[in-house]
Amino acid sequence: MRLKNALGRGLPLMLLGASLACSACSDGGPSGPGPSGEREKNVVKGKATDTAGKPLAGVEVVADNQVLYNSNVVGVTGTDGTYRLELGQAATTWNASARLKRDFNGRSYTFELHPSNATPFAGNEGAVRDFSWKLTGAKPEGGAYGSGVYFNLADYVDPADPDQALQREHVELTLTPVGSLVDGSTGTPVTARGTNTPDGFGFPDLPLGRYTVTGRYAPPGQAVRPLLVRVQDQGTYAESVTADFQPVMEGLYRLDVELKFP
Repeated sequence: MRLKNALGRGLPLMLLGASLACSACSDGGPSGPGPSGEREKNVVKGKATDTAGKPLAGVEVVADNQVLYNSNVVGVTGTDGTYRLELGQAATTWNASARLKRDFNGRSYTFELHPSNATPFAGNEGAVRDFSWKLTGAKPEGGAYGSGVYFNLADYVDPADPDQALQREHVELTLTPVGSLVDGSTGTPVTARGTNTPDGFGFPDLPLGRYTVTGRYAPPGQAVRPLLVRVQDQGTYAESVTADFQPVMEGLYRLDVELKFP
């Protein structure tokens, strides 16, 4: 277990030793019961599980002191997925979060785990906070656990009818997973039309994986026509492109593509 800035402003030195001794214990050690069941005073504990509900080892759990600056307590889940962090006796409020790092197709990705309860808690009351890995879905504070695929049309007007402006809403993309998703599960092809989002036009919440992307232009009541596609500003257009998600910042990944008529 690593402890980051545990002393903060005025936390007693004895608390550092207590955290080092017990915060990563999976069975609770001599200071109390294990991380399942009832909460303990001055302790946050719980379990991290993967997308199949199995224990996740090596998850970094952070207890963030909401009152004392730079006084977080950090631990790592054991082989059984459990953690236990001792918070000391300071009368402050805490919030718990967890993140998981995974290597996938030669890249390193970081995922924020979903808390069983996202509300802060009083240290003297303690708390049980379990965490689960979700590939998609809404985060408690906003945003999504999935990654975004966004696209633009390189053509502004229909080459078959120069008086007709093209609309992204008529573009239909198919994204087919290549190999397993980042959690090792089997993905499902997705065929859909994009929507406007704060981050661009497309799909903001897809499970992270490697995808082959194809597109077609399908206005209502008109003939469907294939589109060529490429990763934005990279290479030549083709009938399909296979690509990975790229990092925007830690924990935020996206894939941007461009489409045009043949």
